[in-house]
Amino acid sequence: MKFSVVSVGGGFSGTMLAVQLLRRVPSLSVAVIDKGAVPGRGVAYSTPYNCHLLNVPAGNMSALPEDPDHFLNWARANYECPVQATSFLPRRFYGQYLGSLLEEATEHSVGGNFRWIEGEVCSLESKRDGSNITVRLKDGSRLTTQSLVLAAGNFSPPKLNVFGLSEQSERYSPSAWSAGALQDIPRDGSVLLIGSGLTSIDVAVALESEGFAGHIHILSRHGLMPQPHRPSGQWSQYWNERSPRTTRGLLRLVREQVRFASAVGCDWRPVIDGLRPVTQRIWQSLPLDERKRFLRHVRSYWEIHRHRIASEIDDTISKLFQNGLATLHAGRVTSYRECNDHAEISLRDRKTGAQRILHVDRVINCTGPETDCRRIEDPLIKSFLAQGLARPDCLSLGLDVDSNGALIDSNGTASRSLYAVGPVRKGCLWETIAVPEIRQQASQLAEHLTSAFGPNMLEPNVLGAQSKETDGEHLRLALDNLRPLPESAKK
Repeated sequence: MKFSVVSVGGGFSGTMLAVQLLRRVPSLSVAVIDKGAVPGRGVAYSTPYNCHLLNVPAGNMSALPEDPDHFLNWARANYECPVQATSFLPRRFYGQYLGSLLEEATEHSVGGNFRWIEGEVCSLESKRDGSNITVRLKDGSRLTTQSLVLAAGNFSPPKLNVFGLSEQSERYSPSAWSAGALQDIPRDGSVLLIGSGLTSIDVAVALESEGFAGHIHILSRHGLMPQPHRPSGQWSQYWNERSPRTTRGLLRLVREQVRFASAVGCDWRPVIDGLRPVTQRIWQSLPLDERKRFLRHVRSYWEIHRHRIASEIDDTISKLFQNGLATLHAGRVTSYRECNDHAEISLRDRKTGAQRILHVDRVINCTGPETDCRRIEDPLIKSFLAQGLARPDCLSLGLDVDSNGALIDSNGTASRSLYAVGPVRKGCLWETIAVPEIRQQASQLAEHLTSAFGPNMLEPNVLGAQSKETDGEHLRLALDNLRPLPESAKK
């Protein structure tokens, strides 16, 4: 098979890149390779739990930067309950929305030139001149492309360095999204969630929705949890080119603005949101040492204020704590041991240094994605780095890219055929994991790629397929679940 563009990853990033490419040039031959069979889901939107809501209100979740109300209007036409701009809808419903966008884009494509390939990329071969890229899948099949885009989303959670704990420990789940993470837990048992961010929130509300009546222990280094959204007005954007270029100075600036807001009856939320349009510029304006200082000292506090949760989710979590069904710990795990009917966990308190022993039925790694790309086990990332086709960014948060998202190789040269979109660009942009930023990246990269092809654009070539593919008819079957969620799904 030979394509013009191949996207590795079919979550929001990869799906929207394909949509933007096909909307611009319906004759372009495009493929998306993803482990999942249904387009647009990824980890975020493939959750089976209706209680998992978007962390952003519907009015801000359009996948199309040129049409800010697109999702809101689509939701009002397809959701059975009334939808307001401030509504927080189920994430799985948003996955259906992304699938509908891809289905619409492929309806106008030419000659079945779009392919959804269910599979896993394990390596690639690329000539230095970028003239041709060969992609090898885990099942042994191969395809070639002129351009490849890494759109794999967040990295997998890191391995926990805890004495006595291994990936094979029977009562330990290395990822909240791994198969069986929430299975076979006694209804009145106990669970330890390592990490107190958005992932642990997801696990806690999923347990609650399944009738879990035991105890949930939540542990993180700082003992901080995401803050809820609240109706709180607006605040003008206050950062400019004369603002401080130090972490300490920026922190002082934000605190000053919070005091001003409080004096006029406004809380801190609009102050944080006021930085959203310029967060990438702020990050890029900071010297490297200041970015490192931010990561060491401020990152945890920034993330719980910046990445907030729906008020409905906050109500659920608050009730768990109020009813004595959840406990938040600040500290770290020092040892792990499995007994016949439980796991024994030793914790060290962050403030006092005192040791505490917990007996739990399940331990789940909820630390979120790995933040050091050098420790990633993903075979494709390893292939990129081993061949010198890419290099880590200066903070190793992801891969180094130029302003178009082109990967920069080990010699410091920007590729003409290898690109990235989404979280893998975090070290260069910082703010690159949410819909408003990624939708813009997908649009800009699609424009760049279609302009670069010019008259030499490949004709569709779909012969010789050896992997599991979804052609136009099968794609429509895969997306056949775009019906509105039933009334029970909103509860």
